[in-house]
Amino acid sequence: MNIGTFDRLLFAYSICSHILIVLMSIGLSVILPVLEYIALKYKDAYYDILTRRVAKALVMFFAVGTASGAVMAVELIDLFPKFMTVIAVVGVLPFYYEIFAFFLETIMLVSYYYYWDVFKNRMHHWLLTFGVAGGTLGSAVFITMINAWMNTPNGFNISYYEQTGKIIDVNPFITAMTPSTGREIFHVAIVTAFSGLMVLGAFFAYQYLRSKTFEEKNLWRKGLKVTFPMNMFLIIMAGLSGTLEMSGLLAYQPEKYAALDLNPYPIAKDAPEHLFGTIVEQNGHYVVVGGIKVPLLQSLLAGNGNLNTAVPGLSQFNPSTWPPLAVHDTFDLMVLGGSLIGLYLFVTLIAWILKKKPYENKGFMIAQILFAILTIPIYIAGWVTDEVGRQPWIIYNVMTVYQAANYSPSIVVPGYLIMAFYTVLMPFSYWYAFRLMKKGDLRSEIKSTGSSAVAGR
Repeated sequence: MNIGTFDRLLFAYSICSHILIVLMSIGLSVILPVLEYIALKYKDAYYDILTRRVAKALVMFFAVGTASGAVMAVELIDLFPKFMTVIAVVGVLPFYYEIFAFFLETIMLVSYYYYWDVFKNRMHHWLLTFGVAGGTLGSAVFITMINAWMNTPNGFNISYYEQTGKIIDVNPFITAMTPSTGREIFHVAIVTAFSGLMVLGAFFAYQYLRSKTFEEKNLWRKGLKVTFPMNMFLIIMAGLSGTLEMSGLLAYQPEKYAALDLNPYPIAKDAPEHLFGTIVEQNGHYVVVGGIKVPLLQSLLAGNGNLNTAVPGLSQFNPSTWPPLAVHDTFDLMVLGGSLIGLYLFVTLIAWILKKKPYENKGFMIAQILFAILTIPIYIAGWVTDEVGRQPWIIYNVMTVYQAANYSPSIVVPGYLIMAFYTVLMPFSYWYAFRLMKKGDLRSEIKSTGSSAVAGR
């Protein structure tokens, strides 16, 4: 393995690990205002206890995520110095915005968690949850702005940079408004919150199955009653935002689009959809082999029902700039897996409408756990699809990853140590955060809240 490839491996492993922390931080932060509002409005002790326990886990994930984010920043500077040279001149504003979002999250979370009992009016305390969620989401949004800029770069004279290596005509303010920014932020925020809430719902379901007393079962059931409708809404938004993302690729990254949909040649209309499979060269022609072919579906989806929609093909581009065709498989995994999860949520919704009490059904609880486990590889597959689908470019059509990489062998040993550390840190973080949420004497907590537990029955 050459050093440039190691740079990619190290950062990919680190960011995948970091993402596992981020999705929980965002999921917990967006459910926090909902839980506390219900607790205050209905004076429900169970929701009050859930709020406090979720806040404990959020503090834990925030602490780990902060340290991990520092590792990401150092790795970007150390592993891809030429890329960061361009970012420092052209795309630095979203990084500064991200710092302010981090400050907001830190101040609000510390005030919310450590000064809980200082507030005489709990509604004032509840308002802090919006600062917590806003800071957490804001950090993700501004980092996503950088990623969107990498997909559709602007803000400087690109042709002059390619000819001379010099950066001129810089307008850093428009780097936060690229053609893909809005679509990517919408999709990333939705699917990240959804993934975190699915995992949280799995924790609630698992604890419900293990509970022995009415109080314990009631606590975790109430958690499920909040995560389920939120996830039902988010999965619908994920489908909508995913469709917008693909329309953006069709317009601004046709090479990536062609790889994701496995199109060897451009198709004028009636384009089929290929599920899995790959492209091979036979007698001087590219042919799709393996997988399942669904007639007309690609044009139907790409054109929002218009079968005359044309789609690009890989033959239009130099094979040296093709993304690895494995991104087609990760794309299909993401879409099909997301569809299965959506089907499970829809069946749960029907059961709830028919008053089948899915929150008390062992089969639904087990399904929640299994589909939450499935959510993690699906979410990671989405990031792989986006990042590997842009390869070989780190800045699309401007700078390749190998042009940006650091080829010093001194990074290898620390790199392996970082990967080993993440391998231990990630499962430990989940274990410890969930331990914090389940730990406590529930009956004593109910009494200490001063709320009516009967209202929660």
